[in-house]
Amino acid sequence: MFGSALPIVRAAAEAFRPPRRVSVPDGAGETLKIIQPGGYTGFWSAKETPYMVEPMTMLASRGHEAVVFVGPARSGKTMGLLDAWVSYAVTCDPGDMLIVQMTQDKARDYSKTRIDRAIRNSPKIAELKSSRAHDDNTHDKLFKHGMWLKIGWPSASQLASSDYRYVALTDYDRMPDDIDGEGAAFQLGLKRTTTFLSRGMCMVESSPGKPITDPNFRPSTLHEAPPAHGILGIYNRGDRRRFYWPCPHCKEYFQATPGLDLFASIPEETELLRTIRSADLAALAREHAVIYCPHCGAGIDATHKQSLLEHGEWLRDGQTITKTGIKSDTGIESSIASYWIGGVAAAYQSWYSLLLRYFQGLRDFASSGSELALQVTVNTDQGAPYLPRALLADMAANDPADNAEDFPRYIVPAQARFVTAAVDVQGGQNARFVVQVHAHGPEQEQWLIDRYEIKTSQREGADGEPAPLDPASYPEDWDCITSKVVNATYRTSVEGQELRVRLTIVDTGGEDGVTDNAYEWWRRCARKRLTSRIALYKGASSRTAPLIKESKVGKGAKADVPLLVCNPNLLKDAVTNAARRADDGTSRLHFPQWLGAWFWDEWQAELRQQNGTWKKIRARNEAIDLAAMNRAAGLQLGVRRINWDKPPSWARPLEQNSYRVSRVERKNSEKLEGRECPKTSATTGFKNKEGFVKSSGFKRI
Repeated sequence: MFGSALPIVRAAAEAFRPPRRVSVPDGAGETLKIIQPGGYTGFWSAKETPYMVEPMTMLASRGHEAVVFVGPARSGKTMGLLDAWVSYAVTCDPGDMLIVQMTQDKARDYSKTRIDRAIRNSPKIAELKSSRAHDDNTHDKLFKHGMWLKIGWPSASQLASSDYRYVALTDYDRMPDDIDGEGAAFQLGLKRTTTFLSRGMCMVESSPGKPITDPNFRPSTLHEAPPAHGILGIYNRGDRRRFYWPCPHCKEYFQATPGLDLFASIPEETELLRTIRSADLAALAREHAVIYCPHCGAGIDATHKQSLLEHGEWLRDGQTITKTGIKSDTGIESSIASYWIGGVAAAYQSWYSLLLRYFQGLRDFASSGSELALQVTVNTDQGAPYLPRALLADMAANDPADNAEDFPRYIVPAQARFVTAAVDVQGGQNARFVVQVHAHGPEQEQWLIDRYEIKTSQREGADGEPAPLDPASYPEDWDCITSKVVNATYRTSVEGQELRVRLTIVDTGGEDGVTDNAYEWWRRCARKRLTSRIALYKGASSRTAPLIKESKVGKGAKADVPLLVCNPNLLKDAVTNAARRADDGTSRLHFPQWLGAWFWDEWQAELRQQNGTWKKIRARNEAIDLAAMNRAAGLQLGVRRINWDKPPSWARPLEQNSYRVSRVERKNSEKLEGRECPKTSATTGFKNKEGFVKSSGFKRI
């Protein structure tokens, strides 16, 4: 008739037990019992997956707010980072916990097939389970000491409002990038743990699944991941730990890299694709299932794999290790402990199966053109991000640095007929004009002959030095373009002769004030009769816009300023194709060897999308923008309509070119710079129809 209070008191007493001072791996090894039908039965052990010990240990770190683990399928990450962590939290250090699966169905499956089994088969966990029926359902589990375990999915209702000491996000790269407009799941999950300060922990794990955002990426360190949304982006924010193991021959440690880098005997992919249709894939996989030490070059077969795993060590980015296993104190420090391991080190995947699936994916691609199987095996088996084959081909073809030639700066090649300059306007604290100069030859062939920046104005600064350039605020700063770009001359192959810039094209976009100041600059140039040698440029917003179209702009009804509205997508298609050409001839864009790595980074700062538009993926993209503007300058001059047997005077060979000026004449003209003079000049030989002005002045850069 009357119930006993003892069970209630005993259950309540669990809430007052202090945490057990054991590590996550040790706690899981004592409490998590695994019974897999047809598979392993017993308590969890790190014997087969020793690389999981350190990431699991870091789940209890008071010095980190998050643990990130990037790894392939069959690496033991789910059992170590989810099942074992749940077991540890319930039995050793209770705290409310949220596990987020990639969908609601996956959350239900995980609850039924893993959590319920773990509770049922593990005596210590089962003992702590609440005896009340309403405390146990598919998505919620309550324990006697008050810990609440919630199994959810990516939604704002699941990842908002409530506080959790522990948050686990699994299969992260299969989740949406933005959760119901609230932001990324990692940021939302991390926010849920902040109330617990250093006792809170957010864990995220996944194999890579998001596309690389910059296919031309070159890592700055051995541990840096390619730029990508999703888990690799979070990994790069952390201390970037990679798994190293010692060579059984030379004892030097080397990285078990994601991908297939260690299988050095595999032929290049292009060679594989030629033969793989008729090859015995199983035999091919068995033949090449050997990794090679990068230090001594010795081959290591699969019989050494378990020993390699047992002696392996995690190293932070920048950390080193000796033959005897002593780690340095160097390396990146971060509040995020981030780990990335590849398929070659996955405990439950053989090297043979890793290669076999890769070869099968290649065969499918070679026979059908489908990359789906290849992408799946790269992401889930190799633990690496996937780059589509088309982009790989574009990368190989789109590296003009390989074709750079040895020709000097400031000198117009003998084959060239005229020179154009493009000016990009950059604002902000580092305001400047970025200038790129191209020499043009017949059939739209071009040579890049100069690249520089204008950072100072002609105004006097507070310290008596020239004031910094400010194109948005000071209209007079635009006159620097006139004196330093429009009036520039470049040496030619003819002794003592120089060539003036035929057309300077200037971008009008930027901060508030830039466009209006650009228009005013054009009007000042018009008063100096320089309009035939300058053009204002604007990129069209529509991807279907005409290649180049001239319109008139101005204030109100006064539309007096010509503006070239150009399709930047079509122009960039043209210049990238021109840059790929390795032989001389029509439309080739020649690059000099004196350009630095900074230029090639700018050149590859945009990526062409499938819809034909170009997407900016890095901040500095002036190189490709200015090349496109120089091409627009040539089109505005009508290069496609020129009869090169009877070209206009400014496009004739250098000896007869009307824009040619002797060095003596140029120096004399510099003395007259800034004066308004009559349009004709017998001394310089300039023709009235070209709009030449004696007072324009010539300046060689």
